[in-house]
Amino acid sequence: MRSKIIFLIVVLACISSLSKAQLRSKFEPVVGKKLLIIGQDMGAIGGFIAPNNLGYVNNFSLTPGGITSYTSLPNLGGLRMKVNYGSGDLSAQAIIENPTYQNSAISLGLYMVNQAGPTANGENDIQLKIMGKWIKDSNRPVFLRIGYEFDGNWNHYDPTEYRGAFKRIKIIFDSLGVKNCATVWQACTSPVDDIIEGKHEDISSWYPGDEYVDWIGYSWFLNSPKQIELTDELISFARKHKKPVMVSESTPQGYDLTRLTQRNIVTILDGPAGEGTKKKTAEEIWNEWFVPYFNYIEKNKDVVKAVAYINANWDAQPMWGAPYKEGYWGDSRVEANEIIKNKWLEVISKEDWLNASPELFQQLNFKKEAASVGSRSR
Repeated sequence: MRSKIIFLIVVLACISSLSKAQLRSKFEPVVGKKLLIIGQDMGAIGGFIAPNNLGYVNNFSLTPGGITSYTSLPNLGGLRMKVNYGSGDLSAQAIIENPTYQNSAISLGLYMVNQAGPTANGENDIQLKIMGKWIKDSNRPVFLRIGYEFDGNWNHYDPTEYRGAFKRIKIIFDSLGVKNCATVWQACTSPVDDIIEGKHEDISSWYPGDEYVDWIGYSWFLNSPKQIELTDELISFARKHKKPVMVSESTPQGYDLTRLTQRNIVTILDGPAGEGTKKKTAEEIWNEWFVPYFNYIEKNKDVVKAVAYINANWDAQPMWGAPYKEGYWGDSRVEANEIIKNKWLEVISKEDWLNASPELFQQLNFKKEAASVGSRSR
């Protein structure tokens, strides 16, 4: 009788372990681990020929576990061909072909402003099939942030059209056998958005459904109480729907890590963009922005499983620089200041952070497909 009880306990334990393993979403790291992603243009990440040879990987011995890039509908610029819209060079294909990133996942932002309706109606099916094939041929984990910051006033996505577009992308990818793509539903979680609109929307209006969404994402640029409140809402939504969370975009907006300053971000928030300069020490910047940022991630480590940081000299890019029509962003390159660089390295070197390694894809529960004879990414 005792042996039967022991046997039953062992069987139940195995079933429990199997159930927990099955509950992992696509490319979700094991418990206690989170993927580090760096972006968002070729100059910011580095590792290419000049002028894109002075970025993150040129200053750190650890290659990020994920790299951010972007493409858009309907032209798919930045996917196979290099483009620059005034915010740095973009080419997902160049990342795939760069040996530096052979063990890194891709976080691909899909811009589809004014294209949600056409996409939902099938007008972009050819482009979706091209993108789906590209993702499949990349033969690595790809996180696709479909219509990122769906609730942002600046994107003006109609909820019905957005949901339809999201579903259609997923359905087409499934029909093509694209198994290496995890869909990400990313909210803006922006205090500025609520100020612009004078209200707070119900984010669930844009939710396409659990069967279409693999991950839930948020943006984090401020450390204000409102930023935390909006992100708490998103985190609660993710827990309710049992989805892992990605910090899909994050950067210390308003701070310049080279000049060690802080300036106004936008008039409706704190004053005329780029004005009101305050001198800061490296320690002050770290304590004011990075400490709360990492503390929030740690506090919610049960669901936050990937973190994408934008490591860019925004002020040097025409889209984001003076006269700051898109608000003031600053310089977020963590390598720009030795003190901040060392503090950053101390954090992301810890064993709970996943950087690139030959074991990374296995840790993300992804297995590369064997290349067929004569096949290659085009």
